[in-house]
Amino acid sequence: MIKKVSRDLVYDFAVRFFPDFSLNSNTFTKNLAYYYDDNIIGFLSYSVMYERAEIDYIAVDEKYRGNGVASELVKFLISNLDECNSISLEVRKNNIAAINLYLKNGFKKVCIRKRYYFDCDGILMVRD
Repeated sequence: MIKKVSRDLVYDFAVRFFPDFSLNSNTFTKNLAYYYDDNIIGFLSYSVMYERAEIDYIAVDEKYRGNGVASELVKFLISNLDECNSISLEVRKNNIAAINLYLKNGFKKVCIRKRYYFDCDGILMVRD
């Protein structure tokens, strides 16, 4: 089950994957949690500014990867953003699984961002 939740509810899960994930957020930041047996097994954090959304973070517990959890989170986001004209994100150039996830959900590669992740180029992807 996917729920819109506050940042503090996903914090402990999120910092396992993103040490820079902070409880500090702004009014534009939203969070989705994927629950299984009352435990968070995946989350997606995104920002909405006017008619544009941006996926900031997405992660799935290692034990549940390959079961469509990330895809369900992305689809839930897409179907609940009626006010947005586009969704964008950056993904590591070498994260083939994530790139395929986004391509499967209608995102397109727009450009390469050199050294976006310091140790790796990023790909800007957009879904209109």
